[in-house]
Amino acid sequence: MIVPQGDYVWLDLRTGREFDVPVGAVVKVCDSGQIQVLDDEGKEHRIALQNATNIKPMHPTSIQGVEDMIRLGDLNEAGILRNLLIRYNDRVIYHTTPGHNS
Repeated sequence: MIVPQGDYVWLDLRTGREFDVPVGAVVKVCDSGQIQVLDDEGKEHRIALQNATNIKPMHPTSIQGVEDMIRLGDLNEAGILRNLLIRYNDRVIYHTTPGHNS
């Protein structure tokens, strides 16, 4: 698997915990028989290309996030959680009901 630098991927780091879901990551380097990624939590991972079965391409809608989650190309638990993370970090999460001042 060759993944260009700068591409976004899903990194599945199943640890056996109850709430494991893949995390988003950006490819930093893909050469010398390994892929180096930086995940959404700021952690670096190096994965041997022969073991890269835990890396899947990310749909473009999951890269920047969307306002209406039904439009997510990755409409799964990981995609929904990443979309919420992006919107939270961009400070566009609604915390009140529209039309109510509180």
